Amino acid sequence: MQETLTTELENDVIFGVYAPGSRIIEDRVMERYGAKRHAVRNAFSELEARGLLVRKPNRGVEVVDFTPDEVDALYDVRIVLETAAAERTALPCDPAIANRLEDIARQHENAVKTQNFRAVFWLNQEFHEVQYSCCGNPRLAELIGNHARAAQPIRVVKYDDADHMRTVISQHFDIIKALRGSSQRALVAAVQAHLPASAEAYRKLYNRRFGDTAKTA
Repeated sequence: MQETLTTELENDVIFGVYAPGSRIIEDRVMERYGAKRHAVRNAFSELEARGLLVRKPNRGVEVVDFTPDEVDALYDVRIVLETAAAERTALPCDPAIANRLEDIARQHENAVKTQNFRAVFWLNQEFHEVQYSCCGNPRLAELIGNHARAAQPIRVVKYDDADHMRTVISQHFDIIKALRGSSQRALVAAVQAHLPASAEAYRKLYNRRFGDTAKTA
C-alpha cells in the first residue's frame, strides 16, 4: 500500500496534477488516495528525498519549482555522471542486457505512439536504470538514478512534442547500438546527445510563464 501511494503521488506530481510551487496538504492527500496519515507522511518523505517535494518553514510541503538556472545546474551534473558511466561501461555489453533494452525501447516507442504518457515515463526510467547497471559501479548508477528522478518533472514538458519524442526513440536505439559495439567514444556521444533537449524546453516554458527571468537567484 505504501509503495502504491508513493508511486501514485509521484505520478501526479510529475504530470502536473499538483502544480509546481503548490502546497500539498496531508488531509487532502489522505482523502484523495484513501490513505492513512503515517502513509502520507512517509510518501512525502520519500518524494522529498527524490527531489520532487520540498519542506518550507511556515508553509509545509510544496512541489518543487525549478528555475531554468537550477535545471541547467541539474543537467550539468547529469552530463558529468552519465558521461562517467559511459566511459566506464565495458563494451560490448552483455547481449542479454542489450536485448532487454531493445524490448523496453520497443515498448516505449509503442507507448509514445498511443500517447500513454505515464507508460512513456516509466519505460524511459526503466530503460536508463538497465542501461546504467552496466557501468560496473553501483554507487555511480545510484547517483545517476537519483538525479534522473529529480529531473522527472522537467522531462515530461516535451512529451506532446512529436518531433522530440521521435528523436528520443531514435536516441534510445543509438545507445543500444553503441552498447552492442566496441567504441567508448560512440557510447559517450550517444549518452550526451540524449540529455539537453528537455532542459532547453523547460527554460522556454518557464520564460513563457514568467518572462525572461532565468537569472533569478
